[in-house]
Order: sequence, then C-alpha cells, then structure tokens
Amino acid sequence: MHIDARTGEVVGTYSSADEHDGHTYVRCGNRRASVCPSCSREYKGDAWHVLMCGLAGGLGVPESVTTHPSVFVTLTAPSFGPVHRAAGKKGDKGKTPCRARRDRPVCPHGRALSCTRRHTDDDRWTGQPLCRDCYDYTAHAVWQWHAPELWRRTTIALRRQLARACGMTVTRFRDLARLSYTKVTEFQARGVVHFHAVIRLDGPDGPDTPPRLDLTADDITAAVWAAASAVAVDAPTPEGGTLRLRWGAQLDTRTITQGAGRDDSTGPAHPEMVGAYLSKYLTKGVEDFGLPTTGRVRSVSDARHAGATDHACRIIAAAARLVTVHEDYRPIVRRLGTLGYRGHPITKSRAYSVTFGSRREARRTWRRRRARLEADALVRDVLDLDPTAVDQADAVITLGSWVYAGRGYLTDHDAAQAVRTHTLTRIRRAA
Repeated sequence: MHIDARTGEVVGTYSSADEHDGHTYVRCGNRRASVCPSCSREYKGDAWHVLMCGLAGGLGVPESVTTHPSVFVTLTAPSFGPVHRAAGKKGDKGKTPCRARRDRPVCPHGRALSCTRRHTDDDRWTGQPLCRDCYDYTAHAVWQWHAPELWRRTTIALRRQLARACGMTVTRFRDLARLSYTKVTEFQARGVVHFHAVIRLDGPDGPDTPPRLDLTADDITAAVWAAASAVAVDAPTPEGGTLRLRWGAQLDTRTITQGAGRDDSTGPAHPEMVGAYLSKYLTKGVEDFGLPTTGRVRSVSDARHAGATDHACRIIAAAARLVTVHEDYRPIVRRLGTLGYRGHPITKSRAYSVTFGSRREARRTWRRRRARLEADALVRDVLDLDPTAVDQADAVITLGSWVYAGRGYLTDHDAAQAVRTHTLTRIRRAA
C-alpha cells in the first residue's frame, strides 16, 4: 500500500495476486555479467560513477579533486610456483614463448620447468602450474585468506610513511591531510587475487579541501613502494609453523593526471582510462575457473561436479584443510566458492567519492518523480537531486510484505519472452 504521508490517504495498492502467474518479478541485482547482463550493466554504471567522481568530480564531489595528487597502484601476490603465462594479447604475432629456457630444467618430480608455447589469455593452460606437485597450494590459500588484512596494514603503513616524509606524527598528519582511496579486486589466471587501487591525498575535510601539505604524486608513489615492501602478516600453517605473507615483486604505480593520453598503457594515466579499467573487472568473478557463480561451494566435490579446473579444485582443497589449523580459518568454508578470498570486489574510504546507495536512491527518486517532469527535462537533472531535499509534502509511505518465491522464470514461455525482449533491446541500442 502506498500512503500519502501528509493526509494518511491510501493512494495506491498492488498485489502479486493480480499477476498472471501470481508472482512479482524483480531485478536479481547480480553484478556478474555471466549471470545477468542487465543487472551487471547497471552495477557497472554505478561503479563507474563511484570511481569517476573520485577521479574527476561530479555528483557532489568538487572538480577540484583533479588537482589533488593521486596515484594508480597495482599490488600483486608473490609467486607460489611457476605457471603458464600469456605473453601478449590474443592475435599478437610478436608474442614471446611462455617460459623458454635453453637449459630445459626439470623439477624434482621430473616435469619440465620450461614451455615454448605461445599461450593466449583464453588458453586453458594459462595460469596452470608447470608442476602441480611443486606448486605451494597451502601458501596460496593462506595468502588469499589474509589478503584483505595485508591491504589494511598497507594503508596504515602508507599514512605513517607520508607523515614521516613530512617530519611529523600520524596524528598531526591527519590534521592537515586525509588519505582517500578505492580498491578493486581482480582474479589472476593462476587463481589468486591482486588489487588495483586509486590513492588520493585530500585536505583534512575530504575532497572539498586541498591537502595542507606540500606533497606530490611522486611522494605518494615513494610512500607506496616503502609501505608495500615493509608490511607483512604472520599466519599459522597446517604444519604447525608460521608463514610470513608479503606482497609480490610485481608492484606498479602510475600518476593520474588529466594531461595523460586515454590509450597510454605506460606512464601517467588518464582518469577516464582508470575508471573504465577498474569498472570492467567488477562484473567478473570466478566463472573462468569453472566455478558456479550462484550457489555455495561446500567442498571439493561440489567444485568438481560444477566443472571447476583441477587447479581450482586443489586451491579449494588447500583452503578446506585450513579450517582445523586455527579458529581464524573457520569462516573459510563459506568462501570456498571464491577460492578462499573473503574480501569485497570493491572497497573505498569514507570520503573518496559518492556511494552505491546514493546512486540507487537517485534511481528511486527518478521513478517516483518522472511523471511530473517537464517534456524537455533532462534525466540528470533528477538524478542529481538530493533525496533529503525532496519536498516532504510529496513523500509517500510504502507498506508491504514480500516472501521470496524463487530465482529465474517459472515457465519456459516466460524465459523465452525475456530472452526475446533482451535481444530486441540490444538491437535497438546498436542501431
């Protein structure tokens, strides 16, 4: 029931019983493109706004953030054993072999540690260990589980490095500047995550004010390298020892500036390139490893039944063995479907940019008020409205009770109609 907040009058009612099959269909909200292209596209658009507003301003974030020093950082995991790798893009004739070695070494198990093939990104061998018995699956699973903690300690160390560069305490540094960031997670072909992050230096009040310290993007870059090489996490292992976890040697930093080229793969990075690059990975998951994107993986048997690769199954088996090692590993049984990774696909500091919630609230506001728009009104005029500034006289209270019925379509006819509608929509967009 929709009730007018001012008069208490019921202005509208709805019941799923009025539908032809007695059910109401809503958006699934899944971010993965392999599950729902429509919801994935919407999620990617929201992510684009969250990322770009922190890079170039907009939607309440001042455009002056483009003058704040910012750096695009990529942090990777260390090596757990040699794997097959793709050297170049698909169709590139100048690619180098995977692991060409003149001495052709072999591992203790008699397997070759060299490979002269030229793998592509979609090659089934890309990311697979050269020797599965030599690959350290236990360290892989332990590092994957503690990766979010390693990132947290890196942000703390980064503030300390910047404060030390200015010759002051961290408390004094926070009075003059604030470190804002956003982080996006990507799974590498070897089944381990690496992080792409945008790190920006603001004033003490956030993006509305410039930093009160004479620090440049080069200073942030130096602090990132120092922090990444210094932080570590000690974690227990099944053998009763302790494993010291660190970042891998492949650390990359690029200054973000408006003057950079949008297609430059090295050197300074353009804000739009960074925003597009990061939002692209948010619609991907573990489907490339043959793991299901819906439903929980409770064991290695579930993963094999779903068609997961042998490499992914071995990672899951190593993660499952950690449950009995320490109580901190007990929740890992709920993360086997993500190869033991427990973090979110995207995180950000409080003052970096707008939020996903604000973008969803903007769409709800547009749906409520679009009937009152002028004929030549722009959609962005409504999307940029502050929800708290909406006239309270127009507020409508919604009372409802819903029960989850199921996922997907109830009949083959409904599913076929949905596919037809989706196809026609794509044709219209292409035209």
